[in-house]
Amino acid sequence: MRAGRRKKPAAPAQRPRRTGITWGDEVPAGERRKAPPAAGPVSGDGLPRQTDWTRVLLMALPLMLLAFAAIVVLSNLQLVEPPDLEVAAPPPDPLAGFSADAQDSLTAPDIQVPARLKLTFLGKPEELCAELTEIGLPNGGWTKAPFRRGRWQCASDVVPLTTPSVDFGSATLFFLLRGGSEDRVDYLRLKLNVEDPRQMEYGEATVRSVIGALSDRYSWAVPDRFLQAISDFEALEMTDRGVRLSVAPEDPNLTGDPAASQRLNIILNFGEPDLIRPADGFQR
Repeated sequence: MRAGRRKKPAAPAQRPRRTGITWGDEVPAGERRKAPPAAGPVSGDGLPRQTDWTRVLLMALPLMLLAFAAIVVLSNLQLVEPPDLEVAAPPPDPLAGFSADAQDSLTAPDIQVPARLKLTFLGKPEELCAELTEIGLPNGGWTKAPFRRGRWQCASDVVPLTTPSVDFGSATLFFLLRGGSEDRVDYLRLKLNVEDPRQMEYGEATVRSVIGALSDRYSWAVPDRFLQAISDFEALEMTDRGVRLSVAPEDPNLTGDPAASQRLNIILNFGEPDLIRPADGFQR
């Protein structure tokens, strides 16, 4: 057996140079190798994980359906044309059956009878008369007025409010309450006589009690101007919500009595409600 020839070992200068293993910062900056790019996600067996397109499609499907529905709705809105609006025929003239004079009267811009809202006091006047008795003004109760057909009233006698003195008589008060029916009050008259000026406060307090009993029962705030005129014994004529209010001291020159200036007449007249039209105006 003949042995083969062994190859001559290469010279050291001709051998490929191996890269040595270095640690830390021992490698010169020019000889450092760049790190390979980081690998993507891998599966459990070490192979790159593929994108799950089925899951991506399932997540995007609702958005695609919603966009498709919006396109369909917008297309239908653009295709639908508004219907033609038909002009409705005017309604028949409600005054066609009336004469020309009646039509002119009903459509006239001018007010035939001016009317204002007024306070109307309904309720139980007999309870008000009973309350005035409790105040200290006895009366015969709410009954039909004598000599006045269709009228009701309660009235007091002249009631002394104070004790007379040597120099002056007592302060007195009289009231008359009337109405046009059994359940309605439309008129109140008070007459106050105060001979002694020092007793004025007693008379004024009683007058305020009577007016207050009426206003409280019907929830009506009496104007302060009216009450102040009573306190000052001054003449006043005014209207409040259709109610005519009057304060009238008697005039000594007209009565010939020097003591007339110590007597005061107070009237609250509610009157009848204003009619908008005469009743015969509604006849055809």
